[in-house]
Amino acid sequence: MTLRDELLKILPDILPEKPIDAITGSALCHKVRTLIGNEFADSSIRQYLSELSQDLSTPIAKVDQGIGYYRRSAEKTSTLSDKLATSPDGKNIDNAQENHTEIPEEGRKYQREEKFRAFFARYEEYNNRFPMIIEHTKGKKNQPVGLNRWKYPDLAVLQWDVGETTDSGFKLSNDLLEVKRSLGEQPFRISSIELKVALDFFSFRQDFFQCVSNSKWSHNAMLIVAEYISDQMLAEELRRLGTSYDVSVISFGISSSMIDSWPNSQELLRLSEEDFEKIYGQISISLIVVGKSRETLDWEAIRDLQNQNPEFKSLFKWIAKCLDDKKAFRYQDYLAMEALNSKY
Repeated sequence: MTLRDELLKILPDILPEKPIDAITGSALCHKVRTLIGNEFADSSIRQYLSELSQDLSTPIAKVDQGIGYYRRSAEKTSTLSDKLATSPDGKNIDNAQENHTEIPEEGRKYQREEKFRAFFARYEEYNNRFPMIIEHTKGKKNQPVGLNRWKYPDLAVLQWDVGETTDSGFKLSNDLLEVKRSLGEQPFRISSIELKVALDFFSFRQDFFQCVSNSKWSHNAMLIVAEYISDQMLAEELRRLGTSYDVSVISFGISSSMIDSWPNSQELLRLSEEDFEKIYGQISISLIVVGKSRETLDWEAIRDLQNQNPEFKSLFKWIAKCLDDKKAFRYQDYLAMEALNSKY
């Protein structure tokens, strides 16, 4: 039985019923230890307690203000459990998406994973790159459970090799664009991004090879981790794997508590640049390993993805629009233009 399964089994019996009686993380960790023994490290137990408390379908909840955990009401848990299926790595979006159920937006936008994804999209835009959030729920239905999780990345990021920053924003250089075209070279690169709030020894190989699986179509495969990777053995394993499979692994040094303090994902996407810069200042990027970039896209894999998920058709229609107009449009702006054109 995994640590997560053990916790879900014993937590209902050891958590206080009322928020006012909430138990601290250290005290709860001690209680857990008396029941499951010394097989798992305290740091792993604390991490899972924190992650489970963010999942509205589990019996553990965190107090809104202050510190401590208590038992989520059975009525609320059972109701939400019908809508939210939680995966082994705590990323409760995935299984619900595989089963093609709608996750309540009110719950989803507060999840750490969704907050980090919104933050990373803003981070890329801030650095003159062009992100597109991939929605797994738009993939073909009636697929085997778990397939989409290994097929689609969290984001695709478009980076132009023929652009420059001007006073009015990032612009494509028409001269360089034409030179690239005349030489038969691609003027852009696409990175496939897999995001994780944290990595540990219990799941890092699964997380890593999930990134390998859903990035084979792109120029670059990137595994982006919010939390700082302090375990040197884990970092060394990631370097070895990243070098072998050409995957970049980058840590942003953002703690889960920092993510909890952020606005929800929708608000993050709408933040002014000034307010975003305050959050941007919290990060401390560490390059664990930089994978080798591929020279070409895997068009056979891309055609398969386009047949499975309309998001990938939209991705290349967006790029084609940028090339036709010789302008670097944000993906959101491209969608707005398409919506406007459809009315006429």
